[in-house]
Amino acid sequence: MKPNFIIATGLIALAASAMPFVAPVPSQILISAAQAAETEQTATFDVPGMTCALCPVTVRKAMEGVAGVKSVTVDFDARTATVVFDPAKTTIEAIAAASANAGYPAHLAGS
Repeated sequence: MKPNFIIATGLIALAASAMPFVAPVPSQILISAAQAAETEQTATFDVPGMTCALCPVTVRKAMEGVAGVKSVTVDFDARTATVVFDPAKTTIEAIAAASANAGYPAHLAGS
């Protein structure tokens, strides 16, 4: 009887170890992710002065240098820059000014 009990216990332990452990996600993390999404804004800027392959790199680096800017995607063909930023840390005007200071005046698309 004891050998069967030991074998059964071993098989149960082995089966349990093969199951992935899934820990519940703390609600604070979920709230923080939701709050982070609320604090992000996206703006698209027209940057008509881009004329060469190096221009988008300069515009991107200038805009990324603004505190609060999270990402910048430049479309050379469309002459636009799409910026994801934290409006509590920066403004559309500050981002446009950074591009202008780098030699590429930018303005909010559609304005």
